[in-house]
Amino acid sequence: MQIAVCDDNELFLREIEEQLQTLPMVGNIFLFSDLDALLFSVDEGRRYDAVLMDIDWNQGDSGMDVAEELYKLCPDTKIIYVTGYSERFSQHIFLYRANLSGYLTKPVDTALLRANLRKVADTLSFQRQPSVVLRQRGAPISIPLREIYFIESRGHTIEVHTAGDTVIAYERLENLLRSLPAVFFQCHKSYIVNMPQIQRFQSADILLKNGETVPVSRARYAETKEAYFSYMGQSF
Repeated sequence: MQIAVCDDNELFLREIEEQLQTLPMVGNIFLFSDLDALLFSVDEGRRYDAVLMDIDWNQGDSGMDVAEELYKLCPDTKIIYVTGYSERFSQHIFLYRANLSGYLTKPVDTALLRANLRKVADTLSFQRQPSVVLRQRGAPISIPLREIYFIESRGHTIEVHTAGDTVIAYERLENLLRSLPAVFFQCHKSYIVNMPQIQRFQSADILLKNGETVPVSRARYAETKEAYFSYMGQSF
C-alpha cells in the first residue's frame, strides 16, 4: 500500500516511519510536514491508499480541513486521524466530509496501527471482489459490491441502491445477505447497509456518504453500531 503521513513534528514522522516499515502490508511511505505539500502532490497525480493525518496544525487549516479537501480530489483515499488530544477532537471528526477509516492517539500503538492498516488493505481487497449477480426481469445483472449503498426489501422484491441507479430484483433479503461479505449488515428487518458507505449514526437512522439515510430498528441499533465500530477498527 501507498501510505502518506502528515505531521508537523519531525520526530514523530521519523518514529511512525520506523513503525510502518515493520508492517508487511505497507509499501511506499511518504512523509509530509506541510499540508500544502500533500495537496500539491495529489494535484500532481500522486495517489495514496491511506493518509495518517495529524489533526492539530499551526498552519491555519486543521488536518480535518485537509482531509475534506482530499475527499474532493481522491475520495477513495482512506484517512486515519492521529492526535495527541483525543478528547479535544473526538466529537468533531464526523462533522467533516472525509473517507474516515480510523482514529489513533499518540504515542501510536503499533498493534492498533497494524489493525487499522489491515482494515484498509481488506477494504481494498473488497473493492476488487466480483460483483453480486441478481436477476432482473429474468435476465442476470451484475452489480459491483463497492457501489452498493444499501439494500431494501419491498414485498417479494429487493431494491439495491447503488451509486448510479436503483436495481429491482426478485430475491429474499435474508438469502441475499448470506451471499454478501461481512461489511454488509442487516440494520433493520427490511434493510441491509454497506458499512464502508456509512458517514455517521444519527438518533434513529444512518447517514450515508451519498446523503441518503437508512433506518435502524430499535432492536438492532446497538448491535449495528457495535458492528460498525468493529469494522472501523476502534471505538471513538
